[in-house]
This record gives sequence, structure tokens and C-alpha cells, in this order.
Amino acid sequence: MQFSILVTAGPETAAAVTALHTTEAVLRSPYSLFRVFFYGDGVHLANRLIHPGRDGEAVASRWQSLVKNSALPARVCIGAALRRGVTDHSEGERAGVDSDNLADGFQLVGLGEWVEATRHSDRVLHFG
Repeated sequence: MQFSILVTAGPETAAAVTALHTTEAVLRSPYSLFRVFFYGDGVHLANRLIHPGRDGEAVASRWQSLVKNSALPARVCIGAALRRGVTDHSEGERAGVDSDNLADGFQLVGLGEWVEATRHSDRVLHFG
């Protein structure tokens, strides 16, 4: 069985933590993970500059470690990301921004990538 996961929950929500735990469980299972797609406020989880504050849980950094260490197919909606100030080097240059903040392992893509993921998955899970 093949899963795809849609994360629209921001880093300050319990749903982002649940999505993380579910993704980790799928990776440990005999099932395969086709793609994780970050959309809406979920794109903040791919911002390498985000900081949870003194009392906050470091959900974004936990997601970023998982993506980096597991070669997780993590895709971020480019439109949602740019609207929220999350960009990579090439999109930053195109927008006239001189820096980037997309964490390692994440990739900016169009919404068509999510459509493709739903076509190739037996199960789709949404956390938002």
C-alpha cells in the first residue's frame, strides 16, 4: 500500500505533530510513502529560520530533520510558500529577494505535484 500525506497545519498546531508521528510510523511500516506535500500554513514547517520560542515545541525542526535524514519526498507548494515568505535560492532571485529560507531536502513545486501524488497513492491522509 502506498500513502501520500498532505500537511496544511502550521507549526504551532497539534495536527503538525500528529502528521509528523504518522509520517514516521509509515516510514517504519512495510508500506511505502509516495510523497508528503506541504500546503497552506504547512509550508512554514519547511522554513529553516523558524524558531519555536522558549516554551514551544520544535515541530518544524523535527520535520526538517526527518526530511533531511530519511530522504523523504517532501514537496512544498510554491504558491503557498511564496505568499508566506518561504523561498529557495532560484525563486528568491526571480522575486528579487537576496536570500532563501527553504530547509534542506524540501523542494518547491507546483500544485500539480499533489494531483500526481493522489493519482499514485492507495491512501491519502490530510492533517490540517
